[in-house]
Amino acid sequence: MKSTGVLPPEVIAIVDLSYARGFEHWLHTIRRLSDLPRDPALCVQIRAKTLSPDEVEKSAKLAREAFQNDSVILSWNGDPAMATTCGYDACHQSQANISKLPRESAHLIHSASVHDEASLKEAETCGVDFAVFGPVFEPHWKKVHVQGIDELKRFTSLARIPVLAIGGINLDTVATVSQTNACGVACLSGVMDAQNPIEAVVSLKKRWRQFQCT
Repeated sequence: MKSTGVLPPEVIAIVDLSYARGFEHWLHTIRRLSDLPRDPALCVQIRAKTLSPDEVEKSAKLAREAFQNDSVILSWNGDPAMATTCGYDACHQSQANISKLPRESAHLIHSASVHDEASLKEAETCGVDFAVFGPVFEPHWKKVHVQGIDELKRFTSLARIPVLAIGGINLDTVATVSQTNACGVACLSGVMDAQNPIEAVVSLKKRWRQFQCT
């Protein structure tokens, strides 16, 4: 694995507007996650793909203002220019947009979703700092084609950049992921459905570290 000079997070908590119970619940979850431990191995990714172009910048700014923890990586899922304008630390791209990364956004930490070898190679070529691969297990909130743990093992063995696992991640499946070369995990519903999202993220991080140290 080639080092990009950026240490990838061990746990990414995704706060998705389309999954939230409305805009206020989305913002409330972001505010609550401000109380995460001051830990650069944690990342909060803000996702609001259902917004119209006129609503995006206002919402991105509101989310940035809501999250008050300068030690945890805050990532915007979408346009790198928007991430820069609103003061995010990082930017996440869909697989389809990997090649569109602008050179002037090099100051951001860049991540990208990858689902096959071609997109992985493209991410490596375009300067992505780490990739997110999945779904490894089936998310409980949608039906999708599952890649599986064997494919994650194969994928991480090929990668020259760090790879995190996504899809069906919980305290039980973290143990299985830890047996691969994945450098961390990303979770959406397990955080957003939790009565205490802080506890959910911290527990995932603790379980991940537990298996990394054994």
